[in-house]
Amino acid sequence: MTDKQRDEDIPKAVAEVVGFLTLLPLHAWILMLFMGALHGIAGPVPAIGYGTAVLVLLGVDLASHLTKKFRK
Repeated sequence: MTDKQRDEDIPKAVAEVVGFLTLLPLHAWILMLFMGALHGIAGPVPAIGYGTAVLVLLGVDLASHLTKKFRK
């Protein structure tokens, strides 16, 4: 990878991270509501809180990022 390609990739990566972090609270809130609704329908499904939803989303994002990185 040349310096020019790396310099062009940095703003894209920063924009991707900022976009993810901007939408993280909304996605975590929706995941929390969805899991709560599933818990109301089927008891064995655990009801998770907001903090757990945030950590789950961060873990899923990290896992998807690592799989993309190691596939190449």
